[in-house]
Parts: sequence; C-alpha cells; structure tokens
Amino acid sequence: MSFRAAIRLAKNVPRVSRVSTTRLASASRPFARTMMMPQTRTFMSTPIKFDDRSKNVGEILKSEISVETEVETTDQEKSFQEFLDKYGFSVVESPGKNLAEIVRKTEEGEVVHVYFDVAQVANLPYDAAMAEASKESEDDQYNAYDENFANVNVVVVKEADQSAVSIELLMNLSEGAFYVDSVTPFPSADAALNESAEAEVKRELVYHGPPFSNLDEELQESLEAYLESRGITEELAGFVEGFSEYKENQEYIKWLKDMKNFFN
Repeated sequence: MSFRAAIRLAKNVPRVSRVSTTRLASASRPFARTMMMPQTRTFMSTPIKFDDRSKNVGEILKSEISVETEVETTDQEKSFQEFLDKYGFSVVESPGKNLAEIVRKTEEGEVVHVYFDVAQVANLPYDAAMAEASKESEDDQYNAYDENFANVNVVVVKEADQSAVSIELLMNLSEGAFYVDSVTPFPSADAALNESAEAEVKRELVYHGPPFSNLDEELQESLEAYLESRGITEELAGFVEGFSEYKENQEYIKWLKDMKNFFN
C-alpha cells in the first residue's frame, strides 16, 4: 500500500457533499407545473471574498505537497535500478502518463517491451486477511482475487524481420505471479506497437487465439518457459508493483504542484 493510501485510510470519517444532498432532495420531489413569479434582483452589501476561497485551496495543496515530499525514495530507486541492471531492462520515460514501459534487448536478437498501467497497479486492493479467507472454497478464492489482478502486456519483436508477438498477462499481486491471458502474433512491430487510435481498434479486431488454458498443456508450459527466459519472472512482478506505486506518487506530486500554481 502506498504512503498516500495509508493516510487516506486513516481519514475514514464519511463526509456528505452539500451538492449531492441538494440533488437527492430535489430528485425526490414529484414533477409539478409552477407559475414563475417575477423576482427582484438584490445586490450583496458585502462582496464575497473569492480570493480567500482560492487561497484556502492553495494552502491545503501546499500542506499535501509537504506531506508527500517528506517520503524518502532513495532506497526505492536503488532497488529498482538493481532489478533493471540484473535483467538488462531500461525504463522508457513517460512523464504525465499512467502507462509505463520497460524494454530490453536479448542475446537472441529480440526486443522485449513490457507495458503496465501504474494507476491500476497502485490502486489494486490487497488485503492479507482477504487472501486468507479465500482459502475456504474455490468460489471464495476466485471472488477474493477477482479484483486483485493487473493487466501487463509483453510485446516481443524480432529484430531480423520485425515480426512480433503480443502476450497479454494478468499479474496477481498477492501471489507475485503472472498468468497468460492470450497470445497474438503480428506481422510487424508497427502492428503490435503503434499507439494510434486506429491501430488500437485494429488490434482489438484481430483473432487472439483460444483461451490460454484451452491450449495443449505442453504448449502452455513451453510459452511460460519462453516468457521466463525473457525476464517475465516473480522479480518483475515485484518491480511492477513497487515502481507503479513510486511513479504514481511522483505523478500525484506533480499534479498537486500544478494545482497549487493555479490556486496560488
């Protein structure tokens, strides 16, 4: 759980929005025709100090920035770099984006791209008690883990002919494990990696093969071994989880600062 999430859990007193209450009240009244009466406009004798409201928001943002920047991240950054160096991955910088990418070249002449959504991973609910309770039955286990998966996409490109294969994975935080969801070959790297809306639609329409669990068991095992040889391991799962919390927090701090500049 991220530092910010821990603070949020401590502030668990429910608040009722005035706006929501007003809407609910008005929604409960039956529709009726009413005669519109002429109204006389009046002027406020004391002007509302809008600047005070803006300054109040700015002060709260300033306090939140102070809390978030107090967290020491040096050890985190060091552990990330150790993983990257061990497997030869490098981080593709993506400031202002939820999508993170790490990439490596293999001795076999391939380029391995790993994509994951840092906001999705950082906000996944994980409760050890929930995982323990899931042992009661298979149905309970499925329900407990149902919301504890994150999507991770691995695209491997052959440098020789630029053909590619996209492997959609589900990462389980409680187990630190990956499960293959689908495997899709593409004729070119561009078809697999192009980020345009048109390319995204085309990928959605491509046949992604049968459910992975329906494949021959030998084929399943060989594909899983292939992924592991390309760096898709439990260590990667740990990196994805930690890096997602770190990057999401950095983006949050930047968002706070941008907000503070407006309400300054």
